[in-house]
Amino acid sequence: MVRPPTFLRALVAAAGLVTASTLAGLGATPATAVPAAPAPAPAEVATAAPSTAEADDVRAGATPLAVRIKTLSPSTLPAEGPVRISGTVTNRTDEVWSDVRVYTFFGDGTDDGAMRTQAQLDAAMDVPADAELGQRLTDVGRVPTIEGIAPGEERQFAVTVPARELTVTRAGVYWFGVHAMGASASSPRDDKADGRARTFMPYVPRRFEETPLPAAIVVPITAPVRYAGDGSLAAVETWRRWLAPEGRLSRLLGFVEAGSTPVTWLVDPALVDAVGLLARGNPARSIEPTAVAPTDGSTPTDTPSPTEEPSADAEPVGPEALAATAWLERFRDAVAGDEVLTLPYGNVDVPAAVRHDERLLDLALAQRSTVLADLGIESSPGVMSPSGYLDAASIAALDPETTIVVTDRMLDTLGGGAGGTAAGAERDPEAPAVASVEGRRLVAASYAVDQGSPGPGPSRTSVGLRQRFLAEAAVRLVKGEPRPLTVVLPQGWGLNDPLGFFSGLDVPWLDLGTVADLDEATVATPVDVDALDYPGVQEQRELDRTTFDDVAALIEAGDVLQNVLLDNNDVGAVLTEEALTGLSYAGRASQSTTQLSLGQSLTWVQSLLGGVEITTSPGVTLSGTSGPVVVTLDNTLDHAVEVRVRGKSDSGIEITGPDRIELAAGSRTTELLTARTTTNRVHNVELVVTDLAGNELGSAAEVPVRSAQVSDVIWLIMGTGAGLLFLAIAVRVVRRVRAARRGEAPDLFATRAEQTEAARASGEQSEPAEVP
Repeated sequence: MVRPPTFLRALVAAAGLVTASTLAGLGATPATAVPAAPAPAPAEVATAAPSTAEADDVRAGATPLAVRIKTLSPSTLPAEGPVRISGTVTNRTDEVWSDVRVYTFFGDGTDDGAMRTQAQLDAAMDVPADAELGQRLTDVGRVPTIEGIAPGEERQFAVTVPARELTVTRAGVYWFGVHAMGASASSPRDDKADGRARTFMPYVPRRFEETPLPAAIVVPITAPVRYAGDGSLAAVETWRRWLAPEGRLSRLLGFVEAGSTPVTWLVDPALVDAVGLLARGNPARSIEPTAVAPTDGSTPTDTPSPTEEPSADAEPVGPEALAATAWLERFRDAVAGDEVLTLPYGNVDVPAAVRHDERLLDLALAQRSTVLADLGIESSPGVMSPSGYLDAASIAALDPETTIVVTDRMLDTLGGGAGGTAAGAERDPEAPAVASVEGRRLVAASYAVDQGSPGPGPSRTSVGLRQRFLAEAAVRLVKGEPRPLTVVLPQGWGLNDPLGFFSGLDVPWLDLGTVADLDEATVATPVDVDALDYPGVQEQRELDRTTFDDVAALIEAGDVLQNVLLDNNDVGAVLTEEALTGLSYAGRASQSTTQLSLGQSLTWVQSLLGGVEITTSPGVTLSGTSGPVVVTLDNTLDHAVEVRVRGKSDSGIEITGPDRIELAAGSRTTELLTARTTTNRVHNVELVVTDLAGNELGSAAEVPVRSAQVSDVIWLIMGTGAGLLFLAIAVRVVRRVRAARRGEAPDLFATRAEQTEAARASGEQSEPAEVP
């Protein structure tokens, strides 16, 4: 596909629409002219050399002249009056083209007349660029002639054709476009078009106005959000471009502001918070106190909100801060009165979250934007992936009250079933507008409208998208069983001609409202969960487990830091918001970059947690089963903290200490822990600093603890020996008393044999006294 150079946005006024006259049956009715407002003068457009894509297109055999449709008014075929079409012609060759004339063409989409089915519109997107379609109107209306176009030059054209010259056969969609015909040194003038541009032109008779087709437009506000290791927003230059007057985010607001049509905004709250951070000067993450302690006994004052005006003493405001502040104000005004749906915080990859860590999905769904709250914007939860696909597990994991927007390709049933639509198979024309799947309501957005109009040339232009929108609505309406139409505006388009886009949708047979209006007024079609199409390529693109582990680690570390700091109650929530942006669909193509960013933020947190250091003695010997262990805690941070100390060792020892230890900024304290042991061996104890919930901060100290107590076996042996000693003494005393009564004085130092011999000599038969 050839892509044109970048042009200045055309300035056009909304053209008035003339209602169509009634046709009898489906027969043809020639149109008659009525007065109409004059066409606006084309805006001046700077010349530009052909792009690389255009040069490649020329080498591939494309036409030498690139024709682009910029405006088309009215957007549907009127019964009478003029039809105006304007645009540009660009010379993609290296020679001058002269006498270039621009003609309109109009014709049936099929052999049977107008296109009347979605399948026919789909097939029209694949018609070759050089195919001859419809009838070229060479002598109708005002035919502009461009005298000469130099190589690489771009010139403008404007053509007006009376509606009566555009013959219709029945209600439906017709081809409409322009042919550019000229001559060059190597290509003389002939009947072949040297450049083409085409789109769809619906014709809907007045009788269909009695039951207009319900339709809704969804406007996504999403963009990749990534933070640096210090918590400031990364890629500031990119954000500056997005928020500039001609930047994508600003142009998107301007596009919707140009019309009065109600829309449904689908907003990533992380994006709005990121813009709020820029509006505050993009400060780094802070652990400063979040409330200023009062000196007069009054209530503490909170820190300024993200959208609060800076004080007179604040740092000078940079250009990105001014642009961000202006964008937030415009955003608040733009969404006023419209439906606002908020995506899971960070636009989380829902299928991957359900697959790897559903807790993080629940957290993202519960997370709220502080900036949206400050702006006073009310919202309800919504879910939609960039591709429109969700798997069955993701749908089941969502709350039934959540608005779920999917692509209608998920609900296709012809040719593919749950495995996807087969190649060459027609898209199911009866895919429901709202489906009911296991208690959840799915609003099906049109994939076809997202593709825009057929080539040659860019398909996703304001005119291309608008005309495809109307063509899809027309074929639904003329079938007699109109199904509501939901359209999600794609992000990959130029957002040009907002006035023409919305004014062109202001037709009497189209009832534009919000997704909530459409959903409420539509009876949901039950769809079996097994019939949902979730292609394997979508699963392959999901975020991997490592990214989810890194996000979970950063959130947990942030919670620990929050628990430790006494005067800051914000840092945990801030780190959670930053971490969730790492799970965005936008990160699928750059997971290594996301993981690096998450790792840098985790290092920042760990360096702070390690700022509470612990030391102890080289060793401890207990005099009994218990005794004290002395530790010293140093708070190297500039902020007060509260911590605990926990001992880690084997089951033979227990370390206990205070439930809460408070340290002022930059302070040191000594604490006594108690060690209790049931064994007399050495225990290697690791003393770690934790928060009050027991989560380790990182600092630790090791100490060997030895018990001086004697074991129970030793005491048993010693007690038995003492008992035997006392028994022996008692026996000797008794024998001495007996000997004394007999008047004998036995030699206590004689041996047993000597005492026996002496007793025999004296005639004594008693046992001699035992010598100890």
